[in-house]
Parts: sequence; C-alpha cells; structure tokens
Amino acid sequence: MADNRNREELLSCIAVDDEPRALEVIRLHAAKTPFLNLQRTFRSPVEALAWLKDNPVDLLFLDINMPDVSGLSFRDLAGPSMMIIFTTAYSEYAVESYEQEAVDYLVKPIRYERFLKAALRARERQLAHRPQLQPIPAEAKEEDTISNSLFIKSGKKHFRLLIDEILYLEKDGNYLWFVTPERRLLSRFSIGEALEMLPGERFMQVHRSYIIALPPIKEVENHQVKIGSHTIPVAKAYREALMGRLAGRG
Repeated sequence: MADNRNREELLSCIAVDDEPRALEVIRLHAAKTPFLNLQRTFRSPVEALAWLKDNPVDLLFLDINMPDVSGLSFRDLAGPSMMIIFTTAYSEYAVESYEQEAVDYLVKPIRYERFLKAALRARERQLAHRPQLQPIPAEAKEEDTISNSLFIKSGKKHFRLLIDEILYLEKDGNYLWFVTPERRLLSRFSIGEALEMLPGERFMQVHRSYIIALPPIKEVENHQVKIGSHTIPVAKAYREALMGRLAGRG
C-alpha cells in the first residue's frame, strides 16, 4: 500500500484498457496532473488483478467494455478499497457505473478538462477518507450545542457548521457534500443519516441525491429550485410535499 506521504500528497493509480491508444491518452493526461502517480498501465484485466494483489493503489482508471473480464466485474474482483473512474466509448454505461459507486465515468475520446475534473473528484474523496460526525465538546457553551451547529470531519480536519448556514446537501457515492455560501465540505454520510441529524422543520429531501434547506429557497420552477446561485433538481415524487411545506401546510 502507498505510504502515508504518498496518500497525503499523491493519488497512486493504474489504468486498465484493452485499447493501446486509450491507455496512451490516460498516460498523457496523468503526466499533466501533478497529484496523480500513474504506476502502471495494463491491456489485460487479468494481469492487472494479479498485480494489484501485491500493489494496491488509490484509484483505478478502468475501461468497462473489455474481453475476459468486464470493468464492472473487475470492480468486484479488485475489492472496494480502491476508487474507480470508469472509461467507456458508450455513454449508456453511465448509470451502471454510478451503481458501482464509481467516482466518475469518462466517455471516449477523453478530453483533458474532463479527465482533470474526474481526478479532482477522486482527490477530494481521498482527502475526506473515512470522516465521521464528531460530538460537540462538553465544554462548549449552551448556545453552541448540536441544536444549532454541527462538527463535520472532512479529511483530517473538523469544521463547525452552523445549521442555519447550510444551503443543501448533495450525495456523492458514499459521501455527502455539505454546501454553505462560503464552502463545500465532503463527509461520509448517507442521505438517511443526514436527515436524522438535521432539524426536519428546516430541511427536506427533494431528490434521491439532494437534501435542501427550505428558508434560503429563492424560487421554484418546474422540477427545480433556486438556492442562492445553485439550481437543485426536485424529483416528481417530492414536488407536492415541497410545495405543501413552502405553503405552510407541512
């Protein structure tokens, strides 16, 4: 496993794809990305799995459509500890890749801007490795209790978030983004866990991937709401309940 210094500063990764040209594109993109350490590339998923047994990495760039072992099957064989960015020539695989809790998926031909965006998402997830909700210290003042603020662990740091400052929460795999006007913090929570800890009179789920704060809503249009400069989707199943809450009926 990568040592502590590498885990803090670099993302160790490999690329697996049966197309030499695709591997060359990833190699060139990774070379331009200072926080990536591309250790190996493989055309054979079987060889890659054998290598990973003794050389686990942080991140896999993994083609979905390969002979012998598909990318989706590779994930199960490689184990859940390594993050995955799927690469594919077929956009219809996107849903399947997200069901695999992938960091992202890239459709070939892969542009560097899109590659960098996916790599940054992996880096943010790495920095937020195994964060947990931390209790408010016992010596905290009464007005600063869990009723109006939270301590969120993101990466190696703990952050105090005032509940009134939270605009919305967005699901990202096994993590949630806590979004305020000033910052975005990534922490390991499920939607259900977040709903349990947030005051129900102020927050509600409006989509399988979103919880919003009701007071900051600026406008509602069709199947979306505006909160500050952010546009949040509202699923059909939640729209009636949302409108009832905003009208004071919920």
